[in-house]
Amino acid sequence: MLLDVNSLFYSWIRGGILLLLLYHFVFYLKNKEEVYKYYSIYLFGIFIFLIKDVFTGEFMSCVYEYLVFSIQFIAFSFYIHFTRKLLNTEEDYPKWNKAAIKVSKVLLGIAIVLLLVQAFLGFEIQKQVLLYGAPIFSIGLIGGLAYVEIIKTKAGIYSLIGSIVLIFGANITAIKIIKGESFLIDLKAHSMFYFFIGILIQTIIYAFLIADVLKKIEVEKSRIELNLHKKSSQLYELKMTAFKNKMNPHFLFNSLNSINNYVIQNKKEEASKFIAKFSSLIRKVLQTTDEVYISLAEELRISELYINIELARLRHNFSYQINIDERIDVEKVKVVPLYLQPFVENAIWHGLSVQDGEKNLIINIKENDSFIVTEIIDNGIGFEESLHRKKTQGIQRKSFGIKTVKDRLNLIYTPHNISIEINEVNEKESKGTIVTITFPKEKK
Repeated sequence: MLLDVNSLFYSWIRGGILLLLLYHFVFYLKNKEEVYKYYSIYLFGIFIFLIKDVFTGEFMSCVYEYLVFSIQFIAFSFYIHFTRKLLNTEEDYPKWNKAAIKVSKVLLGIAIVLLLVQAFLGFEIQKQVLLYGAPIFSIGLIGGLAYVEIIKTKAGIYSLIGSIVLIFGANITAIKIIKGESFLIDLKAHSMFYFFIGILIQTIIYAFLIADVLKKIEVEKSRIELNLHKKSSQLYELKMTAFKNKMNPHFLFNSLNSINNYVIQNKKEEASKFIAKFSSLIRKVLQTTDEVYISLAEELRISELYINIELARLRHNFSYQINIDERIDVEKVKVVPLYLQPFVENAIWHGLSVQDGEKNLIINIKENDSFIVTEIIDNGIGFEESLHRKKTQGIQRKSFGIKTVKDRLNLIYTPHNISIEINEVNEKESKGTIVTITFPKEKK
């Protein structure tokens, strides 16, 4: 039975390899995991090699005479890529990973060389090249797979054992094809028997190993999905909170009262302009409800609309300016929607509106390395005085808008990379408040 390469024993192994090939290829099509793509190609090369003795016709024998050794090297080239993905060498062992990629290219080169040798010098010379080259290559490959860091892992150990078993079987088969059936081991078996046994043991080992990897992938996917669900819930809650606190209700009521006053005073033109600005602001605010990011340019347009409405309501009793670092492309930089509004609102109503004399609001947006730094500066009564007045007047309203901005920044950027600082401006000729908001240009 072992002498007949077309017996049931060999046919079962061929069938098993074909089923594994189809299974992993379908799995790759479904999940797009590269480890299954490379394993499928590797098994395809092995399967082509295993069926070489099934065809007894002269034409197919001639074809396989050309391909018999090259197929193995092509298959091993993709086997190395499979091992890279299985052991995650790109991240865990970058030096080994680069070396493995080079070796896979060398294997493809050897396959081409063997084809050229067969074409120009004949099969016998090809066998001689393989006879002396295969052992050197095999020792080098096993040495590479036994790299001290890789065999520390369970997957690395299994991969090494599977590789040694197959390479050992492949070398015996190659030597027997070249030297004769009775050479080295005089077992009553076909020369392909050792390769069949090698691939059988290797596929059994990899069946357990891939199952273990698949389990880890599923666990990792479940963890990621759970994190995404938590993030989605947090984003939804923040959106709802942000929507409720985008505009202070007092601002809305006061704006409507201002419109009513214009109408009572028969100031139709002023009322029309105010309504146009107010409706434009409300529309833009509502448009940001479902947005995680907007451009800095859009954020500035919304802020300027808000400031101009407050200017109209307060009869232009303060001035403002917005300064932007020339290095910043406001159309490309993405920011959290309405991150300026609560601070600008506080500056106007708790700083400037209760201050006498000249009143100024300044917004500076600067680039500092990989960070965007925003400053909202007013020359009002100052942060400490504002807090004191709130306490003495019994104002208990919490700054939910500021808290929402903080929460959204923490969610979208790495927390230790953002900061919101509120400080007093203490100069000889003026006082006031400066709010500094710092966050990365790039999202996490």
